Amino acid sequence: MYQYLNIDAPSSFLLFAGAGSGKTRTLVNVLQAVRDNELHRFIKAGQRIAVITYTNAACEEIKHRLQYDPIFAVSTIHSFVWELIQPFTSDIKKWLETDLRENIDKLQDKINRARDKSGQTAIKNARSRDSKLKRLERLDIVQSFVYSPTSTRLTIGSLTHTEVIKIATEFLSEQPLFQKVLVNKFPILLIDESQDTNKGLMDALIQTQQNHSGCFSLGLFGDLMQRIYSGGKEDLATNLPQNWKTPEKKTNYRSPKRVIRLINKIRHEDDGKQQAEKPDAEEGIVRLFIVQTPNENKSEIEVGIREQMKVITDDENWEDDSQVKTLTLEHAMAARRGEFDEFFTPLSTEDSLRDSLLNGTSSTFKFCTHQVLPLANVIRNEDDFEIMRIIKKYSHLIGKENEEFFAEPIALLASVDDGVSKVKTLLENDISLRELLSLIGKYQLLVIPDILNDLLLEDTVELEEEVELPPNQEAWDKALDARLSHVENYAKYVTDELGFATHQGVKGLEFDRVLAVIDDKDSKGFLFKYEKFFGAEDLTATDKRNEASGIDSVLSRTRRLFYVICSRAEKSLAVVAYSQDPLAVKNRAIDAEWFVEDEIILI
Repeated sequence: MYQYLNIDAPSSFLLFAGAGSGKTRTLVNVLQAVRDNELHRFIKAGQRIAVITYTNAACEEIKHRLQYDPIFAVSTIHSFVWELIQPFTSDIKKWLETDLRENIDKLQDKINRARDKSGQTAIKNARSRDSKLKRLERLDIVQSFVYSPTSTRLTIGSLTHTEVIKIATEFLSEQPLFQKVLVNKFPILLIDESQDTNKGLMDALIQTQQNHSGCFSLGLFGDLMQRIYSGGKEDLATNLPQNWKTPEKKTNYRSPKRVIRLINKIRHEDDGKQQAEKPDAEEGIVRLFIVQTPNENKSEIEVGIREQMKVITDDENWEDDSQVKTLTLEHAMAARRGEFDEFFTPLSTEDSLRDSLLNGTSSTFKFCTHQVLPLANVIRNEDDFEIMRIIKKYSHLIGKENEEFFAEPIALLASVDDGVSKVKTLLENDISLRELLSLIGKYQLLVIPDILNDLLLEDTVELEEEVELPPNQEAWDKALDARLSHVENYAKYVTDELGFATHQGVKGLEFDRVLAVIDDKDSKGFLFKYEKFFGAEDLTATDKRNEASGIDSVLSRTRRLFYVICSRAEKSLAVVAYSQDPLAVKNRAIDAEWFVEDEIILI
């Protein structure tokens, strides 16, 4: 791999690194070799090696392994592209001006077509238009833009996650000078989890590499079978430039032999890539438990299955909650079991919100989880010091930004106290997020993001159905009706404090014992269908057509998730499948050679 990163004759590549293949170790080893042999040249040229990973946790892991050497710029994709575009203030202004005008025109067109100009939808559209007009009018006074993935306080020059990616993509695609800025600054760019990197940005980076192939090496690490997020480049492996290299890491160092045989069979139906076991791998144990649905005693059944696994594996730890990783089918199922579906479900159906919802990264989600919930909590606890600290930190009430504070500080503080008192009374019940935000907004205790503020209408406004809200606003409008307890549970879920995980959420992680719960009835999702995948539900004509043509579909998405969960197990794996047709599931599992009859238990 090191030979591809020769800065005198660079090559670009896509490294296939399947589950458990030691991808991070390989990435670090390659970087260390480049440092050991070429460090002086990078220092002399004022250049660095860029490494993009998907999460902040992965960034810290790689930085730690590289001993925090400043020659390596290790960051998430958003932080990386922000560093590139940050100096181009005037170009960002032009882009934003165009984008805002286009969105304002679209909203105005919807308002003009509304039959009832006083209807709720028309008023919401007008509010959204007005907030964008306000931002457009104030663009001239922006001296510089800011982007902080950890900040929840928006200013006039703040950029969102989505805007940062869109701006960088357009700059790379349409401005040759911007490509040169990237190449001159980072002659080597390595992207981990490349299958989940934004498709448009990935296309722009590949285009940049082709235009500067003599001095720029683009290295992609990943596995298309482990693609989880919807915004990734589906044809990454089949639509690369001809001169790219495609090395592979075929050995699975994580899983036991039986698990490797299982995931190889699952993958055989997809791209056919197969993994080899390490020489000293243990045999391992897998079981498929099939349960007839409907069934109301699921918790008891799953406890009983763990007891059976203790006997089957001769491993007492299967009875220890802390020693078994229980994976739910997908986020919608987790939302119902974890009682945060009122907030999660409407937002998860909107493509533009889904990815940031799953990891809680966007400024609007952070506003809910890092400002609203902490404020509600300290108000409940009557912690006056923390109440004022949060209001001072996040609102514009107390500080140099508010002239009223200096003119009438006592009156303003009395208003704040009145607002806090009313919120405390409201919090005695499990109120909706909308009710809480309406009161917070009325007393200006926090600065509510425009997309939410535009939706906080008085209850007296009559519904008007003729004109639809933009999809992202429609989703938020429904989510605002969620009870606050559901928002609190969502916040725990995205920080891994709710006690269980989803199949998607454990990609890259590994556990000795895995209990995977498959339950379409409980999840009611539309992106994944295990009943179809396991043969208990007939495929539609569209399903068959998509599968035959290789188009991403409910079957391919479900297959990838099944692969990911099974590949997490280091010692033993129990798959619990709730099904309307257990016999069909059993036959499919045997016909596909995933499990043999002795490994299947009907309950």
